[in-house]
Amino acid sequence: MLNKLFSSAFLLMLSTLIAKGFILILNILIARYTSKDTYGTFAFLRSTINLFETTFSSAVNPFAVKESSKENSSKVSVLAYGVFYAFTALIISTSCLLLWASSQLIGSLSSFDFLTLQIVLTVVILISLTLLNGYSISVYIGKGIYKVIFFSTVISIVLSTAVIFYTYEDINVEIALFYMLIYQLTDLTVKVCNALINHTHIIKNIEYDVLFQKTKGVLNTVKPVIVGSAINAFVFWFVRYVTANSENGFVALAEFDVSFQMFMICSILLNIICNIVLRNLTKLHESGSNLKQLLSYAMQYMSLSCLLFVGVGYFLYDYFLLLYGDKYTADLFLEVTLICLFYSVALAFNRVMVVMNKTYQLFYVALTSAIVMGAYILTVTASAESLAISFSVYYLTSCVVYLYIFKYRLIK
Repeated sequence: MLNKLFSSAFLLMLSTLIAKGFILILNILIARYTSKDTYGTFAFLRSTINLFETTFSSAVNPFAVKESSKENSSKVSVLAYGVFYAFTALIISTSCLLLWASSQLIGSLSSFDFLTLQIVLTVVILISLTLLNGYSISVYIGKGIYKVIFFSTVISIVLSTAVIFYTYEDINVEIALFYMLIYQLTDLTVKVCNALINHTHIIKNIEYDVLFQKTKGVLNTVKPVIVGSAINAFVFWFVRYVTANSENGFVALAEFDVSFQMFMICSILLNIICNIVLRNLTKLHESGSNLKQLLSYAMQYMSLSCLLFVGVGYFLYDYFLLLYGDKYTADLFLEVTLICLFYSVALAFNRVMVVMNKTYQLFYVALTSAIVMGAYILTVTASAESLAISFSVYYLTSCVVYLYIFKYRLIK
């Protein structure tokens, strides 16, 4: 079973490593060719994009994977998730533009005078492309079609790298965001073209009234989870915002972000494993496995995967910091390791709850963890270290709340 799981995950891991490598190169280039303050600015904008990506990747993507992996799943049910993603992307984009426009009139974002119209438009488009890409990847994972994800990633990276090769010496925040835009747009275009060429039957003979009802059903299903995930994603952004507004804030944010990239690599790989675990958990649940069996299965693979990634990270951490240059010296490996360990345990609990459709419990976990994390960051002096500890606090709180719910509410 373990060999089958990791063989299935290989292409996903490889494509994700390539994609993450692209972002890593962007981080390294802007860190080496600009100041800490500029890199911190880029990290803050990237975290703003991740605010929405995190909300959907933890709240909606697992349900899209689950629906796509069902043996008796209808094409309308799967497509309903796509409509939901597109509609949400439109609302978020419009809201962000209105917020920026109003802030220009009242000066509420005067401390962030780097937010030009060009940057805001690029960020808004990136948010939409990221959400739609998350949907397409979730469907392909649910259907077990991993080659398309791999090839779309490779094509996107080749095109983006060609542009970077000729312009990297002039890199700044705007150019780095443009690189990300090229990658996301190409990646989504390849996936959509493949769907239109090879799976045209999915969008033929669609009954739109049924699709509308299914989309409303998606909203009702994910509503508690997406509200909870939106709260914790906002808190993830808020703790960075608090740090950015402190003395030498963008410098501290830059120091934190360099080390935090190790966790991001680990978390993305863990999510790949976890999405495949989720696919298997769905089938185990349909075959009659009980809650303890599902939890044992999830914990076994998530813990093993986490220990593997952390072990590799232990030997590579110092070399990883050197990639960014000599000016980044903050040693946050212990904090990052704790984040990874708590995150992997929380992720296993989360996916079992997704399979069991315990959406309101997921909301309670997210809300409690977000409150504790926010309270912590407001009571300490803002720094790279305190920012890293706040993430450990969040995921540790999640584990404790999950454990309480499973022990006293779910397991009889």
